[in-house]
Amino acid sequence: MPELPEVETVVRMLAPLKGRVIREVMVLHQPSVAGSPGKMSMLAGRTIERVWRRAKFIRVDLSEGLGLAIHLRMTGWLGVLAATVKDPKRDPYVRVRVSLDDGSEQLVFNDIRTFGRVWCGTRESLDALKSLKKLGPEPFDISPTEFAQRLRSKKSRLKSLLLNQEFLAGVGNIYADEALFGAGLHPLMIAEKVSVARAKRLLKSIQEVLQAAINAGGSSVENFKRPDGESGWFQRELRIYGRGGETCVVCGTVVKRILVGQRSTSFCPKCQRVF
Repeated sequence: MPELPEVETVVRMLAPLKGRVIREVMVLHQPSVAGSPGKMSMLAGRTIERVWRRAKFIRVDLSEGLGLAIHLRMTGWLGVLAATVKDPKRDPYVRVRVSLDDGSEQLVFNDIRTFGRVWCGTRESLDALKSLKKLGPEPFDISPTEFAQRLRSKKSRLKSLLLNQEFLAGVGNIYADEALFGAGLHPLMIAEKVSVARAKRLLKSIQEVLQAAINAGGSSVENFKRPDGESGWFQRELRIYGRGGETCVVCGTVVKRILVGQRSTSFCPKCQRVF
């Protein structure tokens, strides 16, 4: 599933949509808009004012107080294509088409496994959606002191806590592993036992890893493609994620792979000890 860096990459590449007008919205797969507070037809004639990110969600602010919220989930892709473009490999999986301006271009939502969602409505109604309303603070917005306080108030395992979107928004499996490795913290360590200094170090590691991944256009470990159809390349820089059974890039110890909350987790038993 695309995490914060991948979604931020999409948002930055779609930022030039600002000022363009929605001509028509065509829903080709009704389950992809299930749970939408409003009907897609209400968007016709609205102007795109802003494309931004909240956690792993793409938000599009439209004129007259309306908006879109999009979650790519496992295999979702969002990009702008000429209306005349035909792609037999892509077209069967197009779920929503948003015709722009004179109709010559479309904002296309493609999703092979159909787990992704596109919702519309007033901005307030989108903010109130359960999956958005309960989101925790953004990793780049929270202060080290607040992060340490929040972390040390929890009895959860560190890896599970970092995956909890109500605790911290946007971090998923890839970057949780990378951040814990960078901070030298074991994924099974209990959060309340982490010292303030180490908690602050963990936030710094999270921020550094996320920023590096954003700079690299995200990680294309499985399905992620940027709006231009290209892959991100941060997967070339991953130091611990997915490297179970290989040697640690720092100390040469064999990297272990375990399951934490049913999620594959890689860590170095020497570099990431439980303190």
